[in-house]
Amino acid sequence: MIYRFKENRVWRAYTGGKRIDAFHGKANPANSRMPEEWLASTVEAFNPDRPVKGEGLSVCESGSLFRDVLKENPEKILGKELSDRFGGNMSILVKLLDSAERLVIQCHPTVEFAKEHFGSMFGKTECWYMLDCEEEACVYLGFKPGITKEKWQALFKAQDTAGMLDCLHRFRVKPGDMWFVAGGVPHAIGGGCLMIELQEPSDLMVIPERVTPAGIVLKDQKLHGGLGFEKMFDCFVYRGYSEDETRKKYYRKAVLTDNGFSTVVGNDLTDRFSMKALRVNGKANVDLADRYAVVIVTAGEGVIKTQDETLNLKKSNNFFVTADSGSLEFLGNMELIFCIA
Repeated sequence: MIYRFKENRVWRAYTGGKRIDAFHGKANPANSRMPEEWLASTVEAFNPDRPVKGEGLSVCESGSLFRDVLKENPEKILGKELSDRFGGNMSILVKLLDSAERLVIQCHPTVEFAKEHFGSMFGKTECWYMLDCEEEACVYLGFKPGITKEKWQALFKAQDTAGMLDCLHRFRVKPGDMWFVAGGVPHAIGGGCLMIELQEPSDLMVIPERVTPAGIVLKDQKLHGGLGFEKMFDCFVYRGYSEDETRKKYYRKAVLTDNGFSTVVGNDLTDRFSMKALRVNGKANVDLADRYAVVIVTAGEGVIKTQDETLNLKKSNNFFVTADSGSLEFLGNMELIFCIA
């Protein structure tokens, strides 16, 4: 079965979203404090600066909350294996993210750290697939060699943002690039990036910058995520790599072939999720092998056929494919990204 959703924009502590508007073909696209769209989401956003109950939760076109729909039949929607493994919960979260400015430096927990300190079965390993980038767009990712916990804490206490950024590698980005971000790895997304973000389903993070690049002062709770200012520095993994090592470890380039899956994120990077690209040139058949997926049409238009339904598709459409959908047939000329549990 396929589920489609109402638009689900989420408030964040940075500006952006103009490219999301343009991606959807909206008139007069504009930046705002709603720079992300969460797709097929069962996760609530953590916004202590602006708490809104239920923010981030996706609503189906029928008007039902997707989280409630999932609770009614998790085995059918998620597949028995994944439903049993994660207690009937989705194990991925997918977003469209558009940054008009650099995001603050942040770090997300590993699964082990999240279990011990946040009481969560999920960390926040993630990856970024670039859809559109300004010419000078970049990301910051991973410690350089020699960065210690003591040095990182000292930079935080001094609020030396330039010094903190200098501890990280800076990489230029282009459409089709994929950067993988393991739990514990510090990072920051630069301005001018429209991306698909695939991640574990949490909004857990720690942030060493008290003030965003736009001048917004963040609450202490947003910085340490409830851990406190001493414990938050244990969330970081203090293992540095050279620039070449970091690129080899975390960078992949999507290479699309006609009418078959191309792996973007595979088992060589993580066992938490996978990402595959599909370019349809006429007709393509794919089988998710009892996995569920969030799918985004990134270019073109066409049709998807399942054993139960047929839907027209165009650029920017996104939808959820249940684990029991069987073989999927795509007709037309289009490109799609599959975010697979």
